[in-house]
Amino acid sequence: MRKYQSLQASRGIAASLVVLYHLGKSLAAEKYFAIDAFSIPFSFGRYSVEFFFVLSGFIIWLAHRQEISQPARLMNYLKKRFVRVYPIYWIVFVPVFIIGLAVPALRNGVPDDLLLIAKSLLLIPMDKMVAGGTGSPVLIVAWTLQYEIVFYLFFAALIVNRWLGVGLAGLISWLYFHNAVISPLAFPLSFLAKDYVLLFAMGISVALLCNSDKFKVRNPMLYAIVGTVMFALISLDVVLGSNLLANQIIILYGVASSSIIFGLVNAENAGQTVLGNKWLQTLGDASYSLYLIHFPLISLLCKISLFIGLNRLGFVGALIANVVMFSTCVAVSIAFHLWVEKPFLGMFRSRKPAVTPQETPAKVQKKRVVGVLRR
Repeated sequence: MRKYQSLQASRGIAASLVVLYHLGKSLAAEKYFAIDAFSIPFSFGRYSVEFFFVLSGFIIWLAHRQEISQPARLMNYLKKRFVRVYPIYWIVFVPVFIIGLAVPALRNGVPDDLLLIAKSLLLIPMDKMVAGGTGSPVLIVAWTLQYEIVFYLFFAALIVNRWLGVGLAGLISWLYFHNAVISPLAFPLSFLAKDYVLLFAMGISVALLCNSDKFKVRNPMLYAIVGTVMFALISLDVVLGSNLLANQIIILYGVASSSIIFGLVNAENAGQTVLGNKWLQTLGDASYSLYLIHFPLISLLCKISLFIGLNRLGFVGALIANVVMFSTCVAVSIAFHLWVEKPFLGMFRSRKPAVTPQETPAKVQKKRVVGVLRR
């Protein structure tokens, strides 16, 4: 699968909006700067994860659609998904967990139940009512990764057998209908009945449209612009205090994200380079690191701000902290990506195929090219 520069840049922008949302909430917290105004401008940033879910559905389908009903490809698929998510997550999780145990003021924020710790490490879905309020008691953003893992497992079922995947999709659809129309479901079934599952389906739908020869797009950027305007209008409504229900906001953001992705992909397929700035590309490459690192880093930086007395400067101090903290989160995440994440992932992607006695170097090179196209 080709790398779409516009999608990579959009990934970085979406991760940055999540950072700004959490940063604003932290500055507004009573224990830090207690200035409510900072929680308002980027209050919509929490909905940027909707873009990630739609994008994930798009990417997984486009990258692995040819593996459906090919069980021999299952282990390779699972290995790729495992390597992409778990090791970097653990590298961030473990020190945050250890620091939480070591610092008395933070000890209440980490679990002491071994089963809960194991579930957190494995990204097994947990009831948010009994696990940190988000279902991820150590890294609060990890609840989204739990949905990613469930989606990966669903696609694994498609790889084993397409009808197995179709059956699971039907079951999840029934659970969603039951939860929304008949009566609310209890955890863990309620986890599968959330609106987030629709976002992955939207991403798959976008991939199918982009890959269809029957659907011709004359002005792809128009879709991206309409989606962006829609995203902005929904965000403005959220900032002003929306009267929409939470599930309505999620679905609307999903539609907007789908339109953006559809337009940007078709624009690049037509030869239009969009959002190709190298800094945005770097930010996009580091988006996973930024997503994982930013919240504990913000917590640390807020405590440092209190220690040096920046909170005594009031609004000006909070504004300085806002700029410095955001810049620090981005810089640290890019450094982490370049020095930890990228080299680590490179170890698994740079293995050269062995030359058997029946193969010439030319045949091996051809195999490499075919492999790249299949990925």
